[in-house]
Amino acid sequence: MGSAAAADIWLFLAEQFVFLAPHLEALLPSGKRSCVQAYLQTVSLSAELRQPAYMTVAARAIGYDQVLSLMERARWDLHEIMSQHSYYVDVLVRELQLFLMRLSEVAKQIPLPLEVTEILWEHAVRIAHRTFIEGFSQAKRCTPEGRAQMQLDHQQFVSKVEKLRTQRQPLPDRELVDAYVKAYYLTERQLRDWILARSKDYSTKQLVGLVTCISHLNKKSRQALLGLIEDISAVPPRNK
Repeated sequence: MGSAAAADIWLFLAEQFVFLAPHLEALLPSGKRSCVQAYLQTVSLSAELRQPAYMTVAARAIGYDQVLSLMERARWDLHEIMSQHSYYVDVLVRELQLFLMRLSEVAKQIPLPLEVTEILWEHAVRIAHRTFIEGFSQAKRCTPEGRAQMQLDHQQFVSKVEKLRTQRQPLPDRELVDAYVKAYYLTERQLRDWILARSKDYSTKQLVGLVTCISHLNKKSRQALLGLIEDISAVPPRNK
């Protein structure tokens, strides 16, 4: 949690400098006032520096790799609909519970603004949802029953995680997982349109994993969709 605290301290100092800047300029000779403006431009980036710091904290604090390993060993070529969610869901929820407990312990020693806690939690859940997508994309074979298991697993995860916080807000990137799972049921033409529309939301590996595991696609359709994904990935991203 040290990275988050350091980022927050830096932001506080930056805000104080912005507040004092007019007074500092008044004290300096006109020829040297430009250095204050130059420094203001630098400290204005401090708020942006918090996000990668918080993301790093969330990524390191939770054992996402362990969850991915469990998902990799899961079977999705089922032939009956299960009523129980998979074990990895409990592991991931427990990791998030421990994360909240650590935040609470840190807050007893270092006062954490509510905004910081919310941002850290948001990043943790966002990465958890990305872990779901990455884990599902590892499926080599998947039946409709297996896809139903994925839906059940994610629904149980959402239900359990929403109960961890008293202030319930929409879980970030939840829709990305739902869309990825449901894309399995699309026809070839629908899937083509879906890939074109959602290619920026998922990695090339995840899109390939989706197409590869769909059982109702014939070889020709699968190759056409894989070719589409390859063409999309070959296009360099536009500079904003």
